[in-house]
This record gives sequence, C-alpha cells and structure tokens, in this order.
Amino acid sequence: MNRSIIQKFFIVICSVCCISLTNAQTKLGNLQISKQMARATAPGQSMSSAYLLIENKGSTPDRLLTVTYSRAKEVQIHEMKMEGDKMMMRQLTSLEIPANGSVELKPGGYHLMMMGVQEPIKDGEQVKMTLQFEKAGKVDLIFPAQSLSGKHMH
Repeated sequence: MNRSIIQKFFIVICSVCCISLTNAQTKLGNLQISKQMARATAPGQSMSSAYLLIENKGSTPDRLLTVTYSRAKEVQIHEMKMEGDKMMMRQLTSLEIPANGSVELKPGGYHLMMMGVQEPIKDGEQVKMTLQFEKAGKVDLIFPAQSLSGKHMH
C-alpha cells in the first residue's frame, strides 16, 4: 500500500477520534451531559467559568446541587440575566434540569464559577470537576480549557 495513503488514513482516523473525544457525551441516569468547556484563567486572575449542556431524558426533573474542583476554593452555580437595562449575575443554590428538557450553561446565562482558583488554568488543559445531582448522583467530568481570546468571561 502507498505510504501517503496510509498517512492520510492515519490523519483521518486521528481527526475522527479527536472530534469524538471533544464532543463526548456522558450518561448519568436519565441525564446526558455534553459540550463541556472551561475558560483558561487570565494572568493574575483567581476565578474562571465553565459551561456544559445537561439534557434530562427522564419523566421527572433533577437538580444540579454542587460542583467541586480540586484547585478551586469553591465552584458556584450562577445565573446571568437582564433586569431592565442591567445585566445581573446571582448565585443559585441549585439548578433544576426539567423532565424531558435541557439546560445549557453558556456565556451570558447559567454557568459555573470557579472561585479562588489556586493555580492558573492553561489553554488546552483538561479540568476535572465533580458534579452532584439530586437524583442521578455524582459524576466526574473533563472540561477542556480554552483561552478567553476576546470572548466573554461569564
């Protein structure tokens, strides 16, 4: 077999594997979790944000209760929304995932805030966090870190 054909085949296989890993979905009970992403910290900053999509395939709601990250003092569940002409951010005690519905944590909406990050989160790093749900239980997830590159922090 021609060497360049083998090299091209290898590149295609590696690309497919990388796409599969970055778009991986995690199933936990009735929940399906995908699109995890964490923000790399800016120089001198001790907080960062993380995002994901949580889909509930079940007939009863579930709740995200807590999130932990070993290199942060605390991870808070936050909501950003417009109140009149001001963007407001507030901490939530939990986040409901509706039955047969989904919640996307994304910039400008619900998100996870890592507070008191003890060492910088670098672009390309794999951030491991533990999420605790009321019904589905506990799951460890990997959040690939991406630099801010001009995007919103929250």
